[in-house]
Amino acid sequence: MSTKKSHIQAAKNGNMARVEHTEVHDDNLLPDAAEIAKLKEIDPDILTWLKATAEKEQNFRHKAFFERTSIVDNHNSRGHNTARYGLTIYFLLVAGAGVASFILLRDGHNVQGSIFGGAAGLLALAVLVTKKAPTSPTEETKNNK
Repeated sequence: MSTKKSHIQAAKNGNMARVEHTEVHDDNLLPDAAEIAKLKEIDPDILTWLKATAEKEQNFRHKAFFERTSIVDNHNSRGHNTARYGLTIYFLLVAGAGVASFILLRDGHNVQGSIFGGAAGLLALAVLVTKKAPTSPTEETKNNK
C-alpha cells in the first residue's frame, strides 16, 4: 500500500489559458501509527476495529481483482471461440464450394465449374493472405484501459 501522486499541467499562450490538476491517492488500509495512538486514547478498542475494517477492505480488493481477472479471461476465451467457429465455418464453405465445383465439372459444366472453383480458391487465398496476427494480451489490456 502506498501513496500515489499525479500532476497534470497545461498551458496556452494565446488568450492565456492554464490548467493544473494535482491528485493524491492514498490506498493505505490503516492510518499511520501516530494517528492510531491518538485514536487509542479516545477508544481503547479502536485497534481491533481498525484491523477488522482493514481486513474487510483487503478482502474486497482481492475479490474485485479476481472478478476483473475472470471477466478478462471470459472475454479472451470468447474471442478464441469466435475465431475457432469462424475458421470452421469458413473451411466448410470453401470445402462445399470445392465439392460444388467438382460436381459441376463432372456433370459437364466446364465453364461454370471452373469459374466457381476458381472463385472459391481465390476467396480461400484472399482470407489466408489478409489474416491479421492476433494481438498479445498485454497490447489488448493496454487498449482496453
